[in-house]
Amino acid sequence: MAGISPHSQNLMSRVQFMVLNLVGGACGLLIVCDLVLGELNGRLNKSVATTRDQFSQAQQIQNTAQNLVLRVAQAGQTDPALRELLVKHDFKVNLNTNSQTRPSP
Repeated sequence: MAGISPHSQNLMSRVQFMVLNLVGGACGLLIVCDLVLGELNGRLNKSVATTRDQFSQAQQIQNTAQNLVLRVAQAGQTDPALRELLVKHDFKVNLNTNSQTRPSP
């Protein structure tokens, strides 16, 4: 223990201090970027979920509309007004009883 005093300090050079501050600042900047990107990711996830729900709802509406057109076409076999309604809106339905086909818009 010769030459080492219990009160001696390891002094940091000016360059070491600047490097340490730069590294700390870079870490702080990365933390802020992480928080911002996390927030943006959350917003994008909500947007994707909303769009997915809209597509799902549109698919359900399309299936319902196709079934409705098929029923109108079936009723149009006896009611000329319904048959004209389908022709007016350019719906073509094959009412073949052997195979069910979907109405085409």
